[in-house]
Amino acid sequence: MSRVADGEGEQRPEPSLVYVIGRVSQGIRRELRERLSSCELSVADVTTLSVLRGRACLSNAQHARRALITPQSMIEVLASLERRGLVLRRADPANARIMRAELTASGRRVLGRADAVIAELEDELLAPIAPQRREIVHRSLLSAMEELSRSFRAAGGVRRSPSAPADGPRRGSPDARSRRASGRA
Repeated sequence: MSRVADGEGEQRPEPSLVYVIGRVSQGIRRELRERLSSCELSVADVTTLSVLRGRACLSNAQHARRALITPQSMIEVLASLERRGLVLRRADPANARIMRAELTASGRRVLGRADAVIAELEDELLAPIAPQRREIVHRSLLSAMEELSRSFRAAGGVRRSPSAPADGPRRGSPDARSRRASGRA
């Protein structure tokens, strides 16, 4: 592990890439919350609208996975966006319990304004990085994101710790609780 000098000249271990990405993610979300207020949108709103632009007519559960929020939260986000005329939801013809959402013209306009805010933040964030290296950073992070999605799908949509046993019920699952209650756990 490489070492870096801290503010007092002391050498300390360089933070891990996962830690750095997490800190950058927190900072981006904080900045977006503040900057998107000019568009009257939350981070979840913009993420949902962006997902809809790329993949219209997804189910609520599919939207939630792509927007990184719970299905329950997605119901609230979509209802709010629908009330504001930014999305339109219709029952799926094959299954009336599934509501499919799509962007309205107003939703596309608002998302265009949000895109400009996001592009400005991205330019500020990447200002210290040479333009040719920005593409490398972008492709590398896309590759990492795709790998996480691939491993999630391969695990059947269930996140497990690498050290968790592959067999047996997950902690907190209904089966695990029933095994504990019966004294089998």
